[in-house]
Amino acid sequence: MNRLFKFIRWFYPGLKIKRWISVLAVGVILILIFAPRLSSDINFILKIVYSFFFGVGVISLVIGITSLVRSFFEVIYPHRERELIDIIYEKRFLAKGPKIVTIGGGTGLSTILEGLKEQTSNITAIVSVSDEGGSSGRLRKEFGILPPGDIRNCLVSLAEAPQLLRDLFQYRFAEGEGIKGHSFGNIFITALTEVTGSFQSAIKESSRVLAIRGKVVPASLEVIRIKAEYMDGSVMEGEDKIPKQGKSIKRVFVIPPNASPNPEALEAIRQAEIIIIGPGSLFTSVLPNLLIKDISEEIAKRNVFKLYICNVMTQHGETDGFTASDHVSALISHTGEDIINHCLVNSGRLDYNLLIRYSQEKSFPVILDKNRLKKLGLVVIEDDFVSKSNFLRHDPQKTAKAIIQSYSLWKKRENR
Repeated sequence: MNRLFKFIRWFYPGLKIKRWISVLAVGVILILIFAPRLSSDINFILKIVYSFFFGVGVISLVIGITSLVRSFFEVIYPHRERELIDIIYEKRFLAKGPKIVTIGGGTGLSTILEGLKEQTSNITAIVSVSDEGGSSGRLRKEFGILPPGDIRNCLVSLAEAPQLLRDLFQYRFAEGEGIKGHSFGNIFITALTEVTGSFQSAIKESSRVLAIRGKVVPASLEVIRIKAEYMDGSVMEGEDKIPKQGKSIKRVFVIPPNASPNPEALEAIRQAEIIIIGPGSLFTSVLPNLLIKDISEEIAKRNVFKLYICNVMTQHGETDGFTASDHVSALISHTGEDIINHCLVNSGRLDYNLLIRYSQEKSFPVILDKNRLKKLGLVVIEDDFVSKSNFLRHDPQKTAKAIIQSYSLWKKRENR
């Protein structure tokens, strides 16, 4: 009886599938009736009539099946304005793409994910959890959760959901006591953490809401802080406070020093074909992930394509005066030589007006010192990777295509 009821539910009004089931049924009936008769010994006129009805049956069957599939697909898939065949092809193509792990935080990582999701759906973004400033820092202190900001940015970058929903997640309240400065996405993830009982579950549910390609996972499930030692011997704690001192950083540490990695992050690294580190704030977004000992050790073990994406511009209070090789040297000195084998650096010309604007914030172009990078044993990938926008950032599509092309070349050399 229960099975009968479930079957009857398919014929509820408004589902827009009864008509296509009927067309499909007519097609099946016509084929079953007239197919056997075509093989019998009949006169020419009857054969034409039977062939006509058999043809109608085949056409009805095809129309019924394709329309029925389209009806289901339009309901469950958000991109209704696109052709079904294009969506299916894209899904199949992306599912065959390489398994990529990206490691970092801030806007740098989320920008790169925008391009990578057009190359593969096998992406795991491992995100820093040391943020203590802005909306994330406030929610971290008030609710005792991991900072959601960088994770939110990565979720939105990987989202296939409609643009309105992505804009909603990024919306930041400009007014309102207690809510001013918070983004809707941060509040949403915080609320989901309370409802589901865990930050991990909140990320997974948010991933479903945004229909993301790939996964976003925190580097650790522990609350982590950063401590910096400056060249003058002084120290400072707190991700948001470290750059504000305006001093040259000698080394950074995580607190606690024995922070445990997220098991999901480790498993993703073990399965990865491409590991991408950066771009982003070197000492406060990128290195905190790698200072979790098990993560850097697992990366060092892997004989895969391991790439560091160097920032386009220096960051005041973190990398003042740094060249590309200085970024890499800091990475190696904190983690070890086997952490990367490729380095992607912008060599294109930058917009003069934007350079003037950035210089007012004491931010300047990172110089490509190719020979020093090669002496460090790295393959250098150089080109014009900067987007044509109001910011000097990596162009997501150009960067992603260069990564995939370089990976293909590396793979061919390795397989010789």
